[in-house]
Amino acid sequence: MGIFTNDMTKLRTHIDNSHEQRLFEQNTRTSNVRAQLIDFAATRVSKGIQEAKIRTVFVKNNTHEVTRLINGFQHFRQVMGRQGREERAAFVNDVSKKTLALLTDFNIEHRNMVKRSAKERADFVAANKNSVGAFIKKASQDRAGAHAVFFDIAKKKVSFLV
Repeated sequence: MGIFTNDMTKLRTHIDNSHEQRLFEQNTRTSNVRAQLIDFAATRVSKGIQEAKIRTVFVKNNTHEVTRLINGFQHFRQVMGRQGREERAAFVNDVSKKTLALLTDFNIEHRNMVKRSAKERADFVAANKNSVGAFIKKASQDRAGAHAVFFDIAKKKVSFLV
């Protein structure tokens, strides 16, 4: 049993050594992970503080810039409001004068057109009155002639002729 015992002793020694080696490696990994976590947390805190300072400066600069822009806008708006009021008043007066001139021209043109139109209608009615009178006289004569031929009263006195 000597060889078997020696082999078992060697096997046990190898098992113990490999177990100790695994424990050592596990402890080393655990220590490394802890160190990395601690380093990560420290880096995160320092970066967070650094970024917070950068954000604070950024917000402060933006606040100043926005305040400056608002003040400039308010000043510009006040200046434009004063200028705009005067310009709007001048514009309204100009439009009012132009509108009044247009209305005056329209009224004059309308009055002239009414006079021309009335004269044209009177001339048209007079011209048509003569034409219609002549047409009625001619139609009456044609009717009387046709009546006379139809009833053979050419020899009789025709009293209804116009």
